[in-house]
Amino acid sequence: MDIQYFIISFTSIFSILNPIGAVPIFISLTESYPEKERILVAKKTVIYAFSILLAFAVFGEYILKFFGISIEAFKIGGGILLLLIALDMVRGKQESKIHKREIKEADEVDEIALMPLATPLLAGPGSITAVMVAMAEAPSFEDRIFVILAILISIFITYLTFVFSERIIDKLGRLGTRILTRLMGLILTAIAVQMILTGYLGVVR
Repeated sequence: MDIQYFIISFTSIFSILNPIGAVPIFISLTESYPEKERILVAKKTVIYAFSILLAFAVFGEYILKFFGISIEAFKIGGGILLLLIALDMVRGKQESKIHKREIKEADEVDEIALMPLATPLLAGPGSITAVMVAMAEAPSFEDRIFVILAILISIFITYLTFVFSERIIDKLGRLGTRILTRLMGLILTAIAVQMILTGYLGVVR
């Protein structure tokens, strides 16, 4: 097992999930709910998101083979996608991953949890790309298990973030939330650039 690879995988997945940045949207969708139902929404959201990411982590390689896409091409394409998202995070211009129309239409616990919170807010194109690349680059079977563990830990932290969302907003404020989002964007930028370089070097070889 490569501990460094586990740390890189976890950092990449956690940064793109950006639970702190998702807190304002979670609060806006559940503000009229009592605490018990808000926790239920958080629980269902992370279960759905984990299931989606796990499915792409396990079957992503077969999806690429089915469409005849090389892992190098996917690294370059996925790296560019992550880089664009990361740059928006760093510049503070990250657009919401969900539409206002979806916010208005989501009025049931299961609907809110599955869409728009679980997908596309958490399990969106960026996070799906991150888990697929992490699994494809895993040096061994043990490392693939630890990629799944990285997904699980990231999702669990996201759950805790949602449960304590109001306290987090009170402590950090909007300025603190923006600062953390930009820091995670900076880390994700470096990871995305490295992903593109690795894919390019693979093509050259």
